[in-house]
Amino acid sequence: MNEALRNTIAGVAATFLACLALLPAYQGQEWLGSAVLVLLFVGATGFGLRQLGTPHLLVPLGQLAALGWAFILVYAHEDLRFGFLPSGDSVEALTERINEGLLVVVRYAAPVPYDHDLAMVTALGIGLVAISVDTMCATFRLAPWAGLPLLLLYSIPATTVSGGISALAFIPAAIGYVILLVSESRERLSRWGRVIGIADDVAGPQDNVQASLFGQTGRRVGAMVIGLAVVVPALMPALPEGIFGQGEGGGFGTSGQTIKVDNPIVDLRRDLRLPQNVPVLTYRTTTDTPDYIKLVTLDEFDGERWRPSQRSVRNIENEPGESSRLPDPPGLSQSVPRTNVRTTFQVTDALESRWLPSPYPATTLKAPGEWGYDPDTLDIVSRGKSSAGLMYDVSTLKLGLKPGELDAAGLAPEAVFSRYTELPPLPEQVKNIALRQVGDAKTNYDKAIALQSWFRTDFSYDINVESGHGEPAMLEFLADKRGYCEQFAATMAIMARSLGIPARVGVGYMAGTRQPDNRWLVTAHDSHAWPELYFAGYGWVRFEPTPQAQTGLAPSWTVPDSDTPSAPTPETTVDPDDPSQNTTSSASPAPLPGEDDPLRGAPQTPVDPGISPVPVLILAGVLLVAAVPFLVRTAIRQIRLSPRQPPGRLVEGAWRELADSSIDAGLTWDDAATPRATGARLRPKVPQDAVASLQEVVKAVERSRYAPDPGSAGEVTESLKAVTQALRSTGSRAQQARALLLPPSLGRQLPRLWRPLFGLLDRMDTAGARSVRQVLQLPWRRRRTPAAH
Repeated sequence: MNEALRNTIAGVAATFLACLALLPAYQGQEWLGSAVLVLLFVGATGFGLRQLGTPHLLVPLGQLAALGWAFILVYAHEDLRFGFLPSGDSVEALTERINEGLLVVVRYAAPVPYDHDLAMVTALGIGLVAISVDTMCATFRLAPWAGLPLLLLYSIPATTVSGGISALAFIPAAIGYVILLVSESRERLSRWGRVIGIADDVAGPQDNVQASLFGQTGRRVGAMVIGLAVVVPALMPALPEGIFGQGEGGGFGTSGQTIKVDNPIVDLRRDLRLPQNVPVLTYRTTTDTPDYIKLVTLDEFDGERWRPSQRSVRNIENEPGESSRLPDPPGLSQSVPRTNVRTTFQVTDALESRWLPSPYPATTLKAPGEWGYDPDTLDIVSRGKSSAGLMYDVSTLKLGLKPGELDAAGLAPEAVFSRYTELPPLPEQVKNIALRQVGDAKTNYDKAIALQSWFRTDFSYDINVESGHGEPAMLEFLADKRGYCEQFAATMAIMARSLGIPARVGVGYMAGTRQPDNRWLVTAHDSHAWPELYFAGYGWVRFEPTPQAQTGLAPSWTVPDSDTPSAPTPETTVDPDDPSQNTTSSASPAPLPGEDDPLRGAPQTPVDPGISPVPVLILAGVLLVAAVPFLVRTAIRQIRLSPRQPPGRLVEGAWRELADSSIDAGLTWDDAATPRATGARLRPKVPQDAVASLQEVVKAVERSRYAPDPGSAGEVTESLKAVTQALRSTGSRAQQARALLLPPSLGRQLPRLWRPLFGLLDRMDTAGARSVRQVLQLPWRRRRTPAAH
């Protein structure tokens, strides 16, 4: 079999075997068929390009272009030009489908259910890995390094499937890697497995310790596989949450469905520091004192951050045109006074969320699309449609909470207490500070009030502190007494748990600012976090430790001197369509928009947030990556022609530079030819005015290599520049651009990357033989050797 074809097939087979490690991350194997087709397509494209003599650096680029074209033909063929040429609309359609597939990745926990867009994204990712493997194995003959992209496929399920995966899942990937190594020619195996001459020098036949060629190769293959399996996962960064390991999805035989969601608390500081106060939603409501709007509940603290626990999500049965009812709030007694509040939300396109913004606790929902809820938190989760641009109605309860009644509340049920007071080991000073602040307080309510008062009185609000609320950040927060809502909410919830009070953290928005037309405007600067504490008979109650400068007055039920019910009676609710009742505004510091407020009136459009820096950063990154070959080639040239080198090295550097310049100009170069023969072959290729300079370079190399006294390097650098400029000028503009941006000569430098590794393996492999020889040559052994007669 042709060696090039053998390496191509080996790369395809190895990638396929590594793909099998993804099986535990999916429900079913429907995605495997499209993955196999992509592997065959990538392998055939690479083999064809190499057979056509395509420069090595252009082969992976050609494979990438062909892969993208094929995906557009299959998945976005409606907007093609002439039936086969991609257009801007087709590229946009493919991008949208990729985004949909990635959203499925974020939503569902492994193993994820089958989704057509997700299968497409999986096949595309496998195609990119296949291009990497094919490039290393078949294009540049760097089979040992092809294990890195293969290991990436194995690392995805290994780091995202709950409980990990079987160690047997590594076996197919390891077999594929060995296939890559064995597929190389015997000459490459010999060169990698044994350096000629070392074994004879180390241990002669009389010592009987010479290792076999394939024995050495087998040991090295095993060492490489084990090294990749052990070392690389330790060095690779952990995959972010939301990659297969988050979201709703079937989970390991559970009766319902589980959800693990992203942690929005990490976005608080970013949203609060946005230079433009971007509107995220507006709403109309039947109360003049709306409550905070929650996105998600964080109920688990692992020592580093608060995050959502694994959720059991149930479907909301939503009949078209009808409101769907949610269950009663956990722990809320029917005797607690309550008022129904109806709110109509309009979310702007700026808010892309998988959680539906809603005050707590929601009782009914009327929204387009499919939605689910978590019975423990009543968080409302999308099963398809995101919140961007969504209009929906939600009914919530406004509870008549009284400080005296909360103070008299009994103990939480054991199940609630054990779950919501759980904490990892914390510094003793955290609990000691909490105990010192609550003093002689007896009830959970008095302790909570003492903590809230301490935070609101002794601390200051500062958005410029570093984000985070793990142990180091929490200790710094307690020492400096400066922070923003993330630190206040997280620290009070941790201290409450340390005192035996069930606690969790809510993340969402403050109520916003009331507008002249009775709408309420909520912006990015209204992003907020707060603690929720559990009281028997009342369920989860919101507290507010963040200082008044940011949040306004504390909730009325957290002011012990007030026994006025916090919920308005039905007679005091307002008509949201009556502008004359516009007399109040929330404590949110968001300013009123100007006359050109795009959210005033209908239809609503979000405020233009300005030019996003993301496209600029992406463009800068692409340009930087594209410039890497040029920068590397320039650096090599500068090092070779440095005048600080000895004359001999400078001349040899100039000769190597002439070789690379010739290759970049599309000429062939024979390393085995003499300088004079090479000069004679190049003479017809350069203009007449550069022939003398070429002869000067050839003479300098001959003197350096063969003369008893080579002398100085002379003007070899200037002569070389004249020759290389002449070589560049002989090519077309396309050749000149390729020589500048993608110089083919860089392929000659790649062996330098793996030579140190092979040298280290050579020394390791012969270490045993060298030790035996040294033992055999010890003085005591020589004394015992019989003298020759």
